[in-house]
Amino acid sequence: MDLMTLKNAIDTGGRIVCLLGMNVSSDAGCFDYRDSDNAYAIETNYGYSPEEIFSASFYNTRPRLFFEYYHKEILNKLGEPCEAMYTLKRLEDRQKVTAVITRSIYGLPRRAGIRNYVEMHGSVYENKCPHCGEMYDIEYMKEAKGVPFCRKCGAVVRPQIVLDGEMIPNGKITQSAYEVERADTLLVLGCSLRSTLAKNAVRYFDGSRIILINEEEDYSDNIADLVFTGRPRDILPKIEN
Repeated sequence: MDLMTLKNAIDTGGRIVCLLGMNVSSDAGCFDYRDSDNAYAIETNYGYSPEEIFSASFYNTRPRLFFEYYHKEILNKLGEPCEAMYTLKRLEDRQKVTAVITRSIYGLPRRAGIRNYVEMHGSVYENKCPHCGEMYDIEYMKEAKGVPFCRKCGAVVRPQIVLDGEMIPNGKITQSAYEVERADTLLVLGCSLRSTLAKNAVRYFDGSRIILINEEEDYSDNIADLVFTGRPRDILPKIEN
């Protein structure tokens, strides 16, 4: 599929909602526990798998080890928005892209300056005391020694992210569905159409076209109307050339 086809599809796509897959986050340098080398290193260093540590039960019962992992592996490996993210920002400025939806917790859309985004699993950039409601920024969490405590009441500050074993807030699901239902085009970046993010969104999509840009080919690609194989960071910015 040539780039002119992609450019025309974007230009004539009406309201475009972008689904930002986990491969975009990994490609941007964000920590990816799904990587086999990362998973092995975590289990070797901490004695638990990444899935076990990053769970609600582990957070509640072993907060010190949870936050050791959180600081070293998550907050130290936030990555940086790639040029594809800034392309989305400019498409939003042109009123082409109306929303970006992601399961990533690393805040790439907001860091790229995108205004309308839905972070289904929350963000490391939002932290809250569950007792008094005081909010804390990411710098406070980075500077905390060990477990971060609230300056007002002394309770443990909770990153506003969805851990394994927790449900996605209904408000996030409703907001995501609302954006997808209104879309004319679904632009899927960095995940297959059988990923959780894409499968859930496609259920609500009643538009005319699905565009997929992903480095890995998958049997679900045939659901899309246009498929471009490659990294979104390499392909999407080229539509502006």
